[in-house]
Amino acid sequence: MANYIQHSPLAVRHYREQIGLSREFLAKKLDIALSTLEKGEQQDRAFSYNQIQKLAKFLFVPDFYLLTDQIQDNDIPETVDHRNINPFDDSEDLEYKSQKALHELIDNRNNLIYAFESLDESIDQFSLKLSGNDATSDAELIRYWLGVDQAKFKTQNNDDYYRSWRTLIEKNNVMVIELPNIRIKSEGMAIYYDTLPIIAILSSGQSPSRRLFTMIHELVHLGLRQSAIDGDILSDNLKLEQYCNQVAGHVLLPKNTADNLYDSTVNLADNINRIRKSVKVSRQAIAIQLKLLGLIDQLSLDAYLSEIDAKADGTNANFGIAQKTRTHNQFGKVYLQQVIAAVWHNAIPITTAMKMLRLKDADDLMYLEQKVFS
Repeated sequence: MANYIQHSPLAVRHYREQIGLSREFLAKKLDIALSTLEKGEQQDRAFSYNQIQKLAKFLFVPDFYLLTDQIQDNDIPETVDHRNINPFDDSEDLEYKSQKALHELIDNRNNLIYAFESLDESIDQFSLKLSGNDATSDAELIRYWLGVDQAKFKTQNNDDYYRSWRTLIEKNNVMVIELPNIRIKSEGMAIYYDTLPIIAILSSGQSPSRRLFTMIHELVHLGLRQSAIDGDILSDNLKLEQYCNQVAGHVLLPKNTADNLYDSTVNLADNINRIRKSVKVSRQAIAIQLKLLGLIDQLSLDAYLSEIDAKADGTNANFGIAQKTRTHNQFGKVYLQQVIAAVWHNAIPITTAMKMLRLKDADDLMYLEQKVFS
């Protein structure tokens, strides 16, 4: 006879509903009888301790949360979903994967906050605030806030200036995280907090050249004080998404600069190479802005993006990439610097840092130390 552990039916039901899962979905995924789950939401002795552990892990809570009626608040801001999801898709499975991605982001943010606190360092509040009604002015405000005109940009390993722009954003206390191999019909997410808001880039299928535009698009959401899960941002017909695209385009390539440098008698690739020498942004970002400004048509944009993607095909895949490289791409320079600095000052143990960064080999941490402080 199974040994049942006393739990809270209220807690089990609350944390299940909190992430929008049905009992049927939970039963299928955890291989627990539906009747057992139904009983567990009504009676306080229906699960073994092993089942409680499985439930807690799947619901993204510590197991002791399921043992008490004292409900803990969710630290995830309410997000607006801009994805155009096919009703024939397995929407509940997609929702769970989305929740898993969100919780991973929050865990990463909590770890970074812990690294700051361990060094007794404060984090400045996020100060960018956009109007939402003037794309050009909002873009100028972002450029000023980032210090774009004073920044020095460089390319690194064919990243098309993406990492330089990413580091510039991170230095303004925005956490930028890449989520590789997570497919939730999204290109990017913005999770707004007054302190240390999050930009997530779903990097599978997006070359570094393309990620730059996605990242600035998500920064616009944060400047509008919004949390959003975006779908295909270039194909979305929502006015808000189109506005974020307009602002992002002006941030990366201001209209007056495009008007001065674009030559309609020259082919698109040569135009982009010429503009890129002046503005130091990615080729795909320039092409997207030229389309937004009406200087090229959709067919020209699609052909150019396809050509760039074909050249980059395979270079942004994670298959065969060493864990240390994957970690560097995922967390970025500033995040890694903060965690490693905490280790230097004996503020956190090296084992804790490796757990934060999901590393198994201490040599990988040494590699990252050299990489981000060189």
